[in-house]
Amino acid sequence: MQYCYDYSIELENMLKKVYENKIYKIAKENNIDNINESNLNSIISIFKSTHVYMGSDLDDFIINLMPTGDAGYFYRVEISKHFNYTYPRLFDHLGNPLKNPRCNSYALRLWEANMEEIFIEDIHSKFNKENFDKFVENNLLNMSKDLVSYVKNANQNKDLIIPIKDKSELLSSIKSMVLSKKLDSSWIELLVDIDILREEMEKYSATFEMYNEFDKLEDSLEECIDNFPKYTSEELYNILTNQKGFNFVENIGLIKNI
Repeated sequence: MQYCYDYSIELENMLKKVYENKIYKIAKENNIDNINESNLNSIISIFKSTHVYMGSDLDDFIINLMPTGDAGYFYRVEISKHFNYTYPRLFDHLGNPLKNPRCNSYALRLWEANMEEIFIEDIHSKFNKENFDKFVENNLLNMSKDLVSYVKNANQNKDLIIPIKDKSELLSSIKSMVLSKKLDSSWIELLVDIDILREEMEKYSATFEMYNEFDKLEDSLEECIDNFPKYTSEELYNILTNQKGFNFVENIGLIKNI
């Protein structure tokens, strides 16, 4: 399948995404959780008075928005054509894959990276404060619902809360949150004694090199938490409050500002 792109349109679309990204960041930094027609001008003035620039931190953001696969190939071909660069031919004029393209995977990736760099450089050259301010004026009200929702959700997620009434509930509460993915996998090292698990597996497994403790954790996490606990609830409570920055709040549980 052949994909058709227009460089000028794609450049403009990507610039809009970059401006939107900046708007969301400024809204979060200024805790803008209410936008309506009555306060619109004052909110716009906040954005206009904020210094904005395009740093390298947005490079990955741009690359992640670029198409991948066959669409990504034709997208980068359009960049090549715009700047009069050659490009590897992987498809015929009808969009059918060539049986024997004269390009290896290394050369292809090198070309892709080069086109990404050129595209990003062009976006950097087009990005400016004046156009950002115009974009804010023309689009902020239409973006207001999503912006406010984003800021409110960000505020709600500032605190990490482990709900417990008593420290004796801590182990089961963290276990439940890890299993439901409310806490990420880094918490497993506080729940499971990996050394004991490894020793146990080495005793009974003749194929330990093929199936190790990490495979076991992935396949049977709850069983590992139950059978190979690293700490008691009280020990875990002391670690979180003394070393990890958590505080106990009555009727809520352990809280850490993140």
